[in-house]
Amino acid sequence: MLRAVSLGLSIFAAGCAEEPDFDTRYDEAEQAIAERADAIDAELAEEGQGETGPPRGAETGPEE
Repeated sequence: MLRAVSLGLSIFAAGCAEEPDFDTRYDEAEQAIAERADAIDAELAEEGQGETGPPRGAETGPEE
């Protein structure tokens, strides 16, 4: 019986862990956004190398 009570209290205490404050969450979000932006920039730079034709979706001549 004592084991069940102590297990229950342990689970309850773990569930009541303090959430990170605003500054911590903001810093984590800012870092994640910066990493995603860097990855997008690198991907665009990689795609842009070697392209000599018109941009995608651009018209190549007059329509008939």
